[in-house]
Amino acid sequence: MNDELDALIKRIASEHGVALSQDDPVLMMHTLNKVLLEQNQQAHAQLLSQYEAVLQENFNQWHLYVSKKTNALIAAQQNNASNINDQTVEQCVQLINEKIRIAINHEIRDFTRISRQAAIMNLLAAVLVLISVVLVFVVLS
Repeated sequence: MNDELDALIKRIASEHGVALSQDDPVLMMHTLNKVLLEQNQQAHAQLLSQYEAVLQENFNQWHLYVSKKTNALIAAQQNNASNINDQTVEQCVQLINEKIRIAINHEIRDFTRISRQAAIMNLLAAVLVLISVVLVFVVLS
């Protein structure tokens, strides 16, 4: 500390042309200012440390909040996608069922038409056989 004061005394003497002694009240003010600056620096360091802790706590809370909101949004989006997927699948199944029903109805109509034609041909054939039998009996009798 004395080396620092000696350097200060020499500087004041060289810059201002005033000689100071070790017990000069001006040096007391210098020491007092230095002590106050050190205390102020310690107080600022403590406040900065507290502020850093508050910022870290706020960041952690914000991170937790954002994580929860993000997870909720992701879950909602997945649920929405699942609902849309389910609706799409249901629509596709309904369309397939409708196409199958239409195809089956078409096949049934075709089969019914062919069956009716076969029945008519069988009936005509039976009538021809009956006519032939009647003719054979008429010719033989």
